[in-house]
Order: sequence, then structure tokens, then C-alpha cells
Amino acid sequence: MNTTRTRSSRTGGIEMKEEEERLNCDAIDAKPVDYDFSKGYGEKWEYFEAVECDKCGGAVIVQGENHHNDVEKTNCDGYLNSDGPMMDYYYPLPGFDMDVEDAAKAIVDLPLCIVHFNENDEYALALTGGGMNLSWHICTAYLKLGYMPPLHFAELPKFAGGPPIGPAAGKRVLKAMEQSIKVSQNWLDGYKVKLKDMREWVAECEEDKKKREQKTK
Repeated sequence: MNTTRTRSSRTGGIEMKEEEERLNCDAIDAKPVDYDFSKGYGEKWEYFEAVECDKCGGAVIVQGENHHNDVEKTNCDGYLNSDGPMMDYYYPLPGFDMDVEDAAKAIVDLPLCIVHFNENDEYALALTGGGMNLSWHICTAYLKLGYMPPLHFAELPKFAGGPPIGPAAGKRVLKAMEQSIKVSQNWLDGYKVKLKDMREWVAECEEDKKKREQKTK
């Protein structure tokens, strides 16, 4: 998270003041899209999933089962396993421009992977696990990839004991969701101004029409 140093007038010390993260708003309107991942692998789509090596703990890109030293130059022979998308839907990543392997490693601690659709060269997030509401995790993945979280997840679920991603990460998600809501509200306010302008224009057109009709009588 970006921070700025400010001088405290009371203590003369340095205090840290949080700033809003610099996130893009491209995914604010993103919603889950149904997709059958049981077919087309390799031809229509591919996935990039990073997993933690069970021996050295490093983040490694792998498809299926393998050993660390079989996919990277290393002396570590730790076991690796990834299954790719487990649910038949994905979450769009509009305008995605990160290195895809770096992106996959950035979310190694989350139950998601990056999917690339070969036909349209677009990218998305896909769940690699399930069994519970993973909205907090999905929002965190968007944050780690530089996006404000989609408003689709604004009604985040409450769990006993707090956010499943932890209190600090939970606060980060909520702060970013506030940004998404603010941006969306700004868009709505802009639409209201345009709508008001259109109403005035229509009223003027209607008045002009009445005047022309009166002149022809």
C-alpha cells in the first residue's frame, strides 16, 4: 500500500498516513462469466497457476504434477501440483497487461489462477478451489493485480472470526471497495448531468416544433 510520511505537530515524530492505492478501475463492472473448462484446453484456453513448492516454499508455475527441478533450474526436487480451473466460470481482467507468470505468482497464496483465452487474447481469473464463498479472496486477487475490486462483490460475507484472508487484508479490500463505489458514483453523477442535458434538449426541440406548427396555421 502506498504511504506518505507526515510530520506530527504534537510529538515532532514521524507518523505514517495511508493513501489510497493506485488501482485502475477497468474491472469495476466485471461479473462472473459462465464457461465450460472441461473442454478446449490448449486449443481455446490455457491457464497459469503458481503453487508453493512443498520443499523450498518457492512460487513455481506448473500445470499438473511435477517436481521443482523438472520445471526450473534448481537443486530442489520438491513436489508440485496444480489442477487449474475447478469451477465453470471466470472473472474478467479487462486490459490485462502484466507478465502472466508474474501475475500468477502474485496470487500464489490465493485459490485462483490466471486463464488466457487464445481466440480473443483476453485474460481472466478462475477459481482453483471451492466449498465456501470466496469473494474476499477474489477481491484480494484483483487488488494484487492492480485493479479496484468489482462491485459485484460489494456485499462481502461475514465469517465467524473475521475475514478469511485476515483482518489487515480485509481492511485493504474494504478500502479498495470504497474506491470502486466512489468511482461508480462519479460515473452515475455524470450520467445524471448528461440525462438532464438531454431532457432540456428534448424540451427545446418540442418547443421549437410547437412554434413551427403555430406558424403554419
